[in-house]
Amino acid sequence: MIKILLADDIDETRANIRKLISLEEDLEVVAEAVDGEDAIKKAKKIKPDIILMDINMPNMDGIQATEIISREVPGSPIIMMSVQEEQDYLRRAMMVGAREYLIKPFGDDELINTIKQVYDLESKRKSYQTQCEVEVESKEERVISVFSSKGGVGKTLLATNLAVALQQDEEKNVVLVDLDLQFGDVAVMLDLTPRITISDMVNELQSLNPDNIDDYLLSYENGLRVLASPLRPEQAEMISGEEIKQVISILKERFDYIIIDTDQSFSGETLTALDNSDLILLIAMLDLPTIKNVRLCLEVMENLNYPEEKIKLVLNRSSNDVGIKVSDLEDNLNYSVDIHIPSEGKVTVDAINQGVPFVISRPQADISKQINELVKLVTGDEEVPETKEGWLKKISSFLNKE
Repeated sequence: MIKILLADDIDETRANIRKLISLEEDLEVVAEAVDGEDAIKKAKKIKPDIILMDINMPNMDGIQATEIISREVPGSPIIMMSVQEEQDYLRRAMMVGAREYLIKPFGDDELINTIKQVYDLESKRKSYQTQCEVEVESKEERVISVFSSKGGVGKTLLATNLAVALQQDEEKNVVLVDLDLQFGDVAVMLDLTPRITISDMVNELQSLNPDNIDDYLLSYENGLRVLASPLRPEQAEMISGEEIKQVISILKERFDYIIIDTDQSFSGETLTALDNSDLILLIAMLDLPTIKNVRLCLEVMENLNYPEEKIKLVLNRSSNDVGIKVSDLEDNLNYSVDIHIPSEGKVTVDAINQGVPFVISRPQADISKQINELVKLVTGDEEVPETKEGWLKKISSFLNKE
């Protein structure tokens, strides 16, 4: 039986919703609330499976109540209810922790299906958390998402070089996933021509397994495998969060490390990747727009109940000459920078234009050394394998031909 707390200040609305729910044998409204404060009180006492929360209520609105309940009763997911004109409020509600929303007036099928979908997702989340608690966890982080909510911060460049650097250890199996489904650039960064992409993998997901998954991956010269983004932006619409979760699950059976280059939003696909990651590398820079966005990201991740140790702050293009100090950034975010990536414009531009990661073409550059520090952060290893001399000669020979 799915226990539901119904919060709405209008008696007639509550009665109508309660009547719709009563037609389902596996659903039950166990309590009702008339405002946000009442909803918080009853959520703490009852700990319902689902909370249906109206946005506009007296004393305390649904957004404030959602923020508090998401933090203090995280096991009770919230579905917001709103009229069409309140789209901005819905966006704010999702940012403070609501899992789904319904636009009034809604039908019985839409209501029931939404409740059951959110309940099933929460049940899977709880099951996964329980499994993690009882299992003996490895010291190595297996799934690492590289994320930023703002373009132009070097996210893909860092993700690519991190993956290549990780694969320098021949004992590790590493795959780099381009989850920027509309405009991914991982293949470009590695000078690879995609012959097959994640779209092809998802289309044949039913037959996918660890033994044949390599058929859908590109190969980089040092052994790194790459799952390319779709060839066309419109193909991204055919890929769901649930399918992304299945892909990650199968990749974990085949690879030691999965590096995910996400897109610049909290889309359903990106949230699936973040939920299923052991580590999130949040990319920041020393400019006001990026700092503002990073602060919002941290707030959203806190409302999603991500533990602090899961999030590592990576400062890219770190410099003392931009007018904003690192200490100012840390004070503003109330978060410490874990890794400083120096600003080396010529090295990075050359790497991008030549399709050769700078950890390969310029292993002694300061920026490459800091990527190796990032590898240590990800793996917990004290030593990072150096690039082989034979490989360097091969790359140097290639560059000299240009």
